[in-house]
Amino acid sequence: MTDTVWTGLVAITDTRYAMLAQLAGQWLVEERPKPVPIGENYGYEDKAIYVVVNREGLACYCGRTAPTRMLTRGAAATRLHQHVSRTRSKKEEWAEYWVIPLSSAAPDHIVSSLERTVAARLGIPLMHRARIPRGRA
Repeated sequence: MTDTVWTGLVAITDTRYAMLAQLAGQWLVEERPKPVPIGENYGYEDKAIYVVVNREGLACYCGRTAPTRMLTRGAAATRLHQHVSRTRSKKEEWAEYWVIPLSSAAPDHIVSSLERTVAARLGIPLMHRARIPRGRA
């Protein structure tokens, strides 16, 4: 294990996901109320908000997709692949993710605002997300 721990504060449940998905309003394409294992693709979406949970099932990261080109799979799966390929602690500790798929017509400022709102509801800061050094034994 690495020296970084991706801590989380809130467990994501079907009910909590539904509440978060409804925040997208008219921009929500569909609800996907099941978590997806990291490395797997659940569907196709151009724009999305995704919430990553650690091995304890706690939300530890919230992000958004902003693809600049056509993708062959969902934007959330593509973005998460980029995360885990670049950071060992993410690969080791992130377990699943939940996707809130958004209309491709959703303006970028709406996607950004929704990311901030979802993160705030879950208590996940957008900058310097909850990473704490692990004590050495």
